[in-house]
Amino acid sequence: MIKAGIWRVLAISGVVAVAAGCASVERGATNLAINLIERRIIPPQLEIDDVDMACRFATANFPLISGGTRAFGGDPQLLESLLLVSSAACSEQRAVEEELRYLRASKQNNIEEAQDARIGQKRLLEVTARRQLRAYDAMRNKLEAKYNFQYGETCPEFERDFDELSYLLGTVAGLQAVVNDIASQQMVGVPTDIAPKSERALKCISNAKWWGVPNAARAVVWSILPGASEGKDVWGTFRLSMLIGERQGVRLSHVMYGLSALAVGDTPRFRDATKRFANVKDFKPSQQYALVESLSGAVMTNLSDRYWSENVGTRTPVGSMGKYWDEEAAMPEGMNVDDLLN
Repeated sequence: MIKAGIWRVLAISGVVAVAAGCASVERGATNLAINLIERRIIPPQLEIDDVDMACRFATANFPLISGGTRAFGGDPQLLESLLLVSSAACSEQRAVEEELRYLRASKQNNIEEAQDARIGQKRLLEVTARRQLRAYDAMRNKLEAKYNFQYGETCPEFERDFDELSYLLGTVAGLQAVVNDIASQQMVGVPTDIAPKSERALKCISNAKWWGVPNAARAVVWSILPGASEGKDVWGTFRLSMLIGERQGVRLSHVMYGLSALAVGDTPRFRDATKRFANVKDFKPSQQYALVESLSGAVMTNLSDRYWSENVGTRTPVGSMGKYWDEEAAMPEGMNVDDLLN
């Protein structure tokens, strides 16, 4: 009896050991596959200049990629972060469409339509803020564990450009989550201390390497947080960052400049942002980061459409980025400014 009991225990122990070994093999193989995707598959996707295609792909495939890799013990948090950043672009675009509907209805004094549009906008901003917060959290969790640092307090020593890019885009997503959550009446409850933490965290990456975006994003925080701009050259920082972005083919800093100008009600600077975006001399879009540049163009168009809709009642006319109804000499040929104002 004793011998039989011993053999039974040994048999069970063997099964457990084999199972644990299989799990370890599965986990290792899955993480190897994730690493392969990050190194070989993501870079060509960043060369695609179709924002709508990218965000729809991310939204449709996030459950499969996330669930499939986690089921075999993998840690896909950086992949998840990038997919969530991309997916948020889709829901944010839909929120903008609702906002434009609200602005047109308000201009026509259609109260019910305006109220319905505003409700739809806030619901979509909630979805967007939730995705952006998850992107930020996934980035932080993975990189803090990998590099053993405290986000916003110390700096990691990055081993890969992919990690650095994830750090940058995840940080920007965190800032966007704060803004969108406030606009949705704080339905998500995004911690507002993300903004000052992100401002400090962005010091850890090269402004010259990443299109001027780190300092431009810091300048956004300076411009929106009370007292944060003291002793800071906010607009000078934007100008330098935009120059870097223009040379590297990614105009995301221009978008941040425009956003900040709108946030503080500085119309001349907002118009300057759109004009500068539209009139970069000999501009060559980045091939390596074509998706980021295309996303910059889409967001700047959204900002311009909001401004046009609020003032005129229509989106930005085709080919008219950086041109305005009260600048008739700059209007496209064949367009009558009076038709827009009536």
